[in-house]
Amino acid sequence: MAEDELTQTGIRVGGWLPAVPAGPTRPPEPPPGPRRLSGDPDAPAAGPPTPDPRAASNEEAVPDAPVVPSRPAGSSPALEPGAGVSPAAAPGRDPDLPVTGDPGAPKAGPKPPAPVRHSAPEGVTARLAGLVGPATARVRTAVGVAPDRRATRVGAARARRRRRRLVLAGAALTALVLVLAYAGRGAEPDGGRTVTATAPTLPAPEPTAAPPTVVPVTGGPALPGGPLLNLDQEALPASVSLTALGARDWRHWGGTGAGSVQRKQRGTGEIGDPGGDRLEHNAAVAALTWTDGTPTARQQGTRSGVFQRGAGKTFTLSVAGSDDLRTVRLFVGAFSAGARLDVRLSGGGDPAVREVALAAGDRFFQYVIHFRAPRGQRLLITWRALTVVGGENDGVTLEAVTVS
Repeated sequence: MAEDELTQTGIRVGGWLPAVPAGPTRPPEPPPGPRRLSGDPDAPAAGPPTPDPRAASNEEAVPDAPVVPSRPAGSSPALEPGAGVSPAAAPGRDPDLPVTGDPGAPKAGPKPPAPVRHSAPEGVTARLAGLVGPATARVRTAVGVAPDRRATRVGAARARRRRRRLVLAGAALTALVLVLAYAGRGAEPDGGRTVTATAPTLPAPEPTAAPPTVVPVTGGPALPGGPLLNLDQEALPASVSLTALGARDWRHWGGTGAGSVQRKQRGTGEIGDPGGDRLEHNAAVAALTWTDGTPTARQQGTRSGVFQRGAGKTFTLSVAGSDDLRTVRLFVGAFSAGARLDVRLSGGGDPAVREVALAAGDRFFQYVIHFRAPRGQRLLITWRALTVVGGENDGVTLEAVTVS
């Protein structure tokens, strides 16, 4: 084996040596950087020229000359391999390159860099497109609009399911928003009008015994002055509330018999009635109601009352005075009779009189009496039948009286 072949394979007499690479070794490429023209004003200060790695790669690297052991003295040069051959004439050698080890050959300097095109910085639009484009593509791929791979039946079905879920989710969200908005508007009922809460109705108190007939102490008179008496007649309504008209006291006759009497549960007891022989009827025009009575606590509307038949028959009532102005309402009638109402104060003075002419048929009246009397005196009321037509039940009637 020739000595140069031993050197190429790394085998040498006396030990192992590293193999010499057979081909040229490429130098490492420098890191990339911006390339500028020679006239660029933004270019940094000029330094020592840097060899262009691409230009250097175009040149063939010259392998080092093989290591040849020294030949012994007295040996013939003709026996050595490569003897008499000039290194410059070696096969495959570029004649323009200097021969390694030739001290007289000029050293090869680095070639100047090849001119490149000037690249300006990227614009804002290009940068935004570079940022938004990949994200948009991923979203479109996620919803199945633009699949990132070849479309298949399974992929198309999955994309349809994803789109359907998105549509259903959007519809559910819209419905939720509408329900919340409707619930917010429902906080103001009737277009924002204020609704007044109705207080619960308290149960009616249990009937109690009639209060004693006494005149309450009211202190100073509300309308002080001398005795006063006034009598008027008003139209009779279809329904009369004894509770509303009798703030101080009221009384009703009939309903459960000729001798039955209903009165205000917590009345003042100002009304006096001596009683007498009476008959019951149920022919009144006005329906009488109350909610604070005793022994009947409530009445939705009764037309009952009492009457006396024949000429000369009389009902007599009284109301106690208290130096205050009082209003008394009297509900009476006549069955085919002529009648007269006399009202006077027990302390004296002129009476107030109203007469009803004789006529056939049933007639009912409401009289309003305003009076003021000193404490200890009373208002005296007399309702008398003057004449009758001649029927069996002709006479005068009495239904109710209120004091306020």
